[in-house]
Amino acid sequence: MSLFMIFLSLMLAATPQEEPVQPVTLSVEQAVEIAFQKNPTIQVLVQEIESAKAQTLINSSLPDAEAGLEVEALGFTGTARNSESEFSFGLIQPFPFPGKLKLRARIGESYESEARLRLEKEKILLASEVKKAYYRCLLNQKTEETLGKNLELLEEIQKNAISRYALGAVPYTDLLRVRIEIARTRNALFEARKELAMSFSQLNQLLGLEKDTPLELTSTLQYQPLSQQPDQLIEKAKASSPTLKISSLQKSRSELLVKLAEKNRLPDFSFGFYTPSHRLGAAGFSFGLSYPLFSWKRLTGEKQLAAAEVQKAVFAALATEKFYESRKKQALSEIRQAEQQVKAFEESLLMETEAELEKALNDYRLGRLDSLNLLDLYRNASLVRLEYYRALYFYHCSLAEFERAGEDYE
Repeated sequence: MSLFMIFLSLMLAATPQEEPVQPVTLSVEQAVEIAFQKNPTIQVLVQEIESAKAQTLINSSLPDAEAGLEVEALGFTGTARNSESEFSFGLIQPFPFPGKLKLRARIGESYESEARLRLEKEKILLASEVKKAYYRCLLNQKTEETLGKNLELLEEIQKNAISRYALGAVPYTDLLRVRIEIARTRNALFEARKELAMSFSQLNQLLGLEKDTPLELTSTLQYQPLSQQPDQLIEKAKASSPTLKISSLQKSRSELLVKLAEKNRLPDFSFGFYTPSHRLGAAGFSFGLSYPLFSWKRLTGEKQLAAAEVQKAVFAALATEKFYESRKKQALSEIRQAEQQVKAFEESLLMETEAELEKALNDYRLGRLDSLNLLDLYRNASLVRLEYYRALYFYHCSLAEFERAGEDYE
């Protein structure tokens, strides 16, 4: 070995090797929680709550106080200059009519509640998307795993076909059919691995992670029946729906706006406190009244606007409820259809096709079945297994869609 090669080997041995990146272990629930923490839309809506709180403080605060200085008896003529001037220092605080600030505070609190509900609504929508992406990864994993097992089975069949062909027990066409099927399965496996990598990249994007972050999924594609009757599920969802709560909240707020418009017709007040410069220790008080005497257009406009908001809120609440119930029923119907499909596979198709394939393999080894019939049975068994995983995927996606159904109303 040359001195250069020895030196290069020593350098490579001395170079610290990068430790392999450990995969992030995730259940579907943990994936949803990570998405909540890293999603920018969620973070913006959290700040919207703080903005609504700040706006409530602004709108429900007292008007600014005014400090004033009054000068009296200033002389502009010779006679007037002989008189002594008087200075008064004062502070004036305006006060809205009793009840106005309380109404403004309640209106502001309704905006805070709406901001919280919008955050909750966005979390439901995001959780649904994360779950669908998670289950898509599981489906692609199962597809890759199944195709890999199929390839191993085909290679075993090919070994049997080669042995039998060498003995002259089967024609060359049997061997050719198996090779073609192996080539087709390898293409399908290559495509499945691409789909798997793409689905993991999409899941990482939803979670706010780097697209190449390795993930280890711990949840499984497994059938779990519904815990309650359909009517109970819909009623439970309606009771906790952020979308329905927002429409109800908007209706209540529009009624508060009507009350505030009526209150605005009433006068506001101001109280002042003065201290004269020549009589230290003495005090003076002032009282002012602010009345919208010539503001009838503004007052009429506010009242009409508030009344229109009430009508809009009523119609919007009706439309929201109809849309919500329609979407929930549609999503529930999709769950039932997917559930029936899963049961069809689990109760008969899987066991029957696997038993038939096992029997066919034994018959082929004993020379009682040709390769054409064996490959037909193999394709059927492979298709049934893949379609079973697709049915499970559709079932879980239907459950995720039921959670968001109705919440996507804008």
